[in-house]
Amino acid sequence: MFRSHLFSILTLILLSSASYAEKLSIYGTIQNGTTGGFGKADSIRMLALQGAMVPLADIGPQSGKFRFPETDLPEGAPILLQIQYQGVNYNKMIPPTTKFRTSPQEVTVFDTGADRKQIAVKSLMQVMREKKGLRVFKLFLIDNSSKPPKSYDSKLSPLEYSVAKEATEILAQIQQPGSKMAIPLGIPEGKNGGRLLDRAILPGVSEVQISYFIPNQHDKFTERMLVESENGKFPIFVKPQDMEIKTGEGTPVIKLDKDVPPGLSAYVLNSLDFGTNVEFTFSGGKPLPTISNNTNPEIWNGSILTSWDLSLFAVVGFLGFLFTLSFIFVYRKQIERKNNP
Repeated sequence: MFRSHLFSILTLILLSSASYAEKLSIYGTIQNGTTGGFGKADSIRMLALQGAMVPLADIGPQSGKFRFPETDLPEGAPILLQIQYQGVNYNKMIPPTTKFRTSPQEVTVFDTGADRKQIAVKSLMQVMREKKGLRVFKLFLIDNSSKPPKSYDSKLSPLEYSVAKEATEILAQIQQPGSKMAIPLGIPEGKNGGRLLDRAILPGVSEVQISYFIPNQHDKFTERMLVESENGKFPIFVKPQDMEIKTGEGTPVIKLDKDVPPGLSAYVLNSLDFGTNVEFTFSGGKPLPTISNNTNPEIWNGSILTSWDLSLFAVVGFLGFLFTLSFIFVYRKQIERKNNP
């Protein structure tokens, strides 16, 4: 009787385990996007995205083609292939279905060493007033138009962005061309007083998002315009709409009155040089609800418009591209701190 009962329990456990995993071999080809031929990888790792990155297998150096040994793949979890070539990581995400998992995977790598002159950066900032301070968001669209296409190795001439010294809760992430997954970034300090973008820039347009918080005890803060100055102009959106910006006499800010998205006020800093220090003072505005969302550890999208085709600054002669912004960074550690003070 006991043995029969035990056998039934073990059967249920095995059936349950089988429903949560499938044994498959992931395989595919490596292309070199710079030469147009077959590519190489210094290593290829396979990970499961189950809240965190769970290592599954590593097959080391590969050339042209690759195949992982049969591996138990968790059901319902996307699979991430992480390919390293010439010191740069390339990511390929496989949706959690048998159809995609059994199809050949094509991954593309690039040679490194793009010319800095072939890297263009467009950026903007949005500032939101909360009860305990100001939430600052920055968006950088980095266009690597190198020909032939190469990954720009930021270690050669690293991109550096500004973060106010008063800032807390600093978060950064990058979304690379063709990827739907944002990758968290470190925030090492740079030699120009900012923070380094310590990741190679792949060919195409990458989106870098920065977030930090300025507590209420700081009635003003200073930004050192680094990559933010690349276009000579820096658009700033504020929310709520009645909040106002003041800057120093040497860096006057212009308020825009036309074509401004509803619910926001828009300003622009003109004629910026690399390394210009801008002192910001924000006044007025009813505090918005404090940002919190524990459903996603990386990012929650509110209303975000990112279009290379929309230009709202023609009224001030700004012929660049404009992106209105309302994205919210949410990481589990922040939520845990709030829930467990």
